[in-house]
Amino acid sequence: MGALGIAFYASNEPTFNFETSVNPSYPVTLEILFYIGFLIAFVVKSPITPLHTWLLDTHKEAHYSTCMLLARILLKIGAYGLIQINMELLCHTHSIFSS
Repeated sequence: MGALGIAFYASNEPTFNFETSVNPSYPVTLEILFYIGFLIAFVVKSPITPLHTWLLDTHKEAHYSTCMLLARILLKIGAYGLIQINMELLCHTHSIFSS
């Protein structure tokens, strides 16, 4: 399956484009479950809640170059995921939770 395995499937064709992957015909309950699941995953990855207690131990035990990689790149992926996936791909549910 290779690179096509990570592509999003929209209308039976694999694509990497988020705009074509947005499908407003998802059931609302399924979209809410996806939204909450992605929210928990990205919040744990981002240092914005008490759920990131793993971060202190990681910075203590890791090599300097690993700490730099963790602090500069990997922690920003959580915030990027919140914006890209929860706000754009699941925009209908985001509008429900934001109001």
